[in-house]
Amino acid sequence: MEFIQTIKLARMRNNEHYQFMSEVDKAINKATPAALQLEGVYPDFAGGLARLNGSLLIDPGSVKTEEIATVDVGRDRTWSALNERVKSSLLSPIEAEVASAKAIKRIFDLYGNVRSLSYNEESAAISNLVEDLEKSKNEAHCNTLGITSWVAALKQQNLDFQSLIDSRNLELANKDSGDVKVLRDELDPIYQNIVKRINAQVTLEIATPATEAFIRELNQRIKYYNETITARDGRASAAEEDSPVEPLVE
Repeated sequence: MEFIQTIKLARMRNNEHYQFMSEVDKAINKATPAALQLEGVYPDFAGGLARLNGSLLIDPGSVKTEEIATVDVGRDRTWSALNERVKSSLLSPIEAEVASAKAIKRIFDLYGNVRSLSYNEESAAISNLVEDLEKSKNEAHCNTLGITSWVAALKQQNLDFQSLIDSRNLELANKDSGDVKVLRDELDPIYQNIVKRINAQVTLEIATPATEAFIRELNQRIKYYNETITARDGRASAAEEDSPVEPLVE
């Protein structure tokens, strides 16, 4: 039996917390509150999330938001171009191109359609995809298919996107007002109540296939955010260890 795992809500940055809760909301609506037996608590969750959104709202017409959307579309198009180029090369009359296309297609299949992922997940998937394509054993295949420059373009677009996201996240961090903390403190117990209700269904062996699918999907997202937080904590600890120790003044 699989239960919903714990997540480090208190250690999340504002943008991470809001995005996670938004993804929970999306998953609930995908399964429907009724199918998950959450009709009694979901309205409170949706209301709390809407209030939190209002407190963190960034002007959707801002230049930065438009830039993020534009760069995201650009990297999606480049990924699509690469994917289509690889698939079309499977029909090439040149055996070497077919062999290279098969090798590269296996890598693309490993990551799936990254365009359907959330911003953070897509960024991570593209980073890993590019890293795999740049490995020496795959570099020759990319050269054979003539996609080396496209891979480099996708890498740069992804870096540009992450830079813009980091900049916007800084805006959110600077909006760390008392209202945001209060609203997070209101929403977190509602989320925990949802988790308790879902896990109780598993314990009582009354979880439906829809509930089990919801748990699996949510646990994947929880794993991602927990790993993000752990990695950030690790970098912070390393930075502290590398800091010079000031000498004692006697």
